[in-house]
Order: sequence, then structure tokens, then C-alpha cells
Amino acid sequence: MVVQAVFVGLLYWLAIGRANYYISFAIRKPVVMGVFIGLIFGNVQAGLLYGATIQLMYMGGIEAGGNIPSDQALASCIAIPAAIINNLDVGTAVALAVPFGVLGVLLNNVRRTINSFYNTKADQFVEAAEYDKLSTFSFLLPWLTNGVLYFTPVFIATLFGPSVVQSFIAIIPNWLMSGLTNAGNMLPALGFALTLVVMGKKQYLPFFVIGFFAFSVLGFSMLTGAIFALCFAMIASLYRLNSDEGDAA
Repeated sequence: MVVQAVFVGLLYWLAIGRANYYISFAIRKPVVMGVFIGLIFGNVQAGLLYGATIQLMYMGGIEAGGNIPSDQALASCIAIPAAIINNLDVGTAVALAVPFGVLGVLLNNVRRTINSFYNTKADQFVEAAEYDKLSTFSFLLPWLTNGVLYFTPVFIATLFGPSVVQSFIAIIPNWLMSGLTNAGNMLPALGFALTLVVMGKKQYLPFFVIGFFAFSVLGFSMLTGAIFALCFAMIASLYRLNSDEGDAA
């Protein structure tokens, strides 16, 4: 069991550690994580079944400003091994995944807090033109810190059972939990602000505002919003194309 716990911990670190985004974003989905965890425990069929079921909870979710609403990778890495080992039904596996997805959000906020110290040091190296030291504080140390932060809870939960991590959550002070949660709630606003800056075209801002308030008021799903957005984009593109052709004539 120790070997399996080590591999699952390393898998979570690889999926969420952000060393290579094209790898991390490819494997952090529960349906993909289920295949790898199934390989680790010698039951790919069960791992895929649990992973695909957990994936249904996160369909259409977005990470505004890099703020994850729930850590589906952590939910998978704790719920799927426990479900395979104890031969749980899929409903129980999904119920088990939910609280650990929330725990992953707190871990992500802790990571951001720690990385702020590394970023400050990296800025100092840039100002001093000491670029040879920059990679240590901009990549290596944050990545290794992520390894300790991400590997440890998954290793413990897989080795001793999810009840150990639940007990850990219970002893975290309320002020700390509330502080990390509030810090995370501020990040979507930053994400929207960055989106506005990146767009940089005032003629597109009405679409952004309409979409934001339509979602807030009507409360439709992300998939429904994406379909409406696609239709609006196609209509706007056709209108602009016809206008350009009319001007050219």
C-alpha cells in the first residue's frame, strides 16, 4: 500500500503542480485520473467508472482568475483509491469526493500565499539584474514547495484512509479556514478584470457585461451560456462580414 500511496501522491503533484501546463491540464480531470489510479491499483475499469462519475460534477466549470471552484484532481486522488480499496458504490465515491474538492481549494490558496514570498524575492533579483538566481525562486522552489504541499495529504489519505484527512480538516481553526476562503473569493474579480484588460477592445465590452449579468440573474449552466455565447459570436461575425462587404462594394 505504501508504493501505491506514493504513486498516487506523485500523480496529484504532477496533475496540479503546474510544472508543465499541457501535462497538468491534460491529466487533472477525474475521468483521466481514474485511468491512472486504476493502473496503480490494478483495476482500470473501476478507476475509469469512478472517475467518469466524479467528472459529471465538474462539467462546464471554469477557473476565473485561476481560482478553482473545487479541486477535482484532489477529489479524484482521494475518493477513487478509497472506492477501489473498499469496493464502494459510485454514489458513495462521489459523496466522498465533494469535501476533498473543497480542501483542494484551501490548499491552492495556501500555495498562492507561499508563492507570494518567492515572487517578492524573484522581483528583487530582476531589479538587481541577477538573472542566474531567478529560476530558483520563480520555478524550482515554488515547484518543490508544491510537491510537499500536494503530495503529503494524498499520501496520508491513501495510506491511512480519508478519515485521517477529515480529522485534519476538523482541527483547522475557523479563522484560518474563513481567511483562506475569503481570499479565494476575491480572485474571480481579479480574473474578470484581467479578462477585460486582455480583451482591450471597447466594442466587445457590452457582450461581456451582458453575459456576466445574464448568468448572475438567470442562473443558467455554463454549457448553456457557452451555447448562447457561440451564437452571439457567430451573429456578430456575420454582421461584421456583411458590413465589410457592403463597404467594399
